[in-house]
Amino acid sequence: MTTGSPTSRPVLVTAAVVLWLVLFACDLVARLVDLPGTVSSGGPWTLVPFVVGLALLAWFVFGALRVGRGSGRARFWMAVLGVVGAIGALLPPYGLATVNGALGAVAALVPYLPAARGYFPPRPRRAPKVPQPRVVGWDPDTGEPIRAAD
Repeated sequence: MTTGSPTSRPVLVTAAVVLWLVLFACDLVARLVDLPGTVSSGGPWTLVPFVVGLALLAWFVFGALRVGRGSGRARFWMAVLGVVGAIGALLPPYGLATVNGALGAVAALVPYLPAARGYFPPRPRRAPKVPQPRVVGWDPDTGEPIRAAD
């Protein structure tokens, strides 16, 4: 699935990122097409939720691009987004939203397949903290703690 170099991106990860970006582009086009009717019926204040939605969409695009660069945390959050989309796809009315949710679930699942899993580095283990000696009192002159080992 890779070209052999250790830094090459698996085809599955590229496919997932492209699928996410296509889904987000379709959502953007749908929002832009619906915008004039929404503004004419609801007034100019309906632009506020539109701008918030665009910012959220930009955040999701950023997450998809981070998945393409190998971010495990972005992969997790895009999987959460895919699960939410799949749940939304199960609810009526069925149609384009169902297809969008199902494709989002596929895009969320693909980076977790075994062929793509090696591209995402595991989290490093946390180094255990060195326990500090117990405080047995405070120096009355300086206010510094007096430790049991001192």
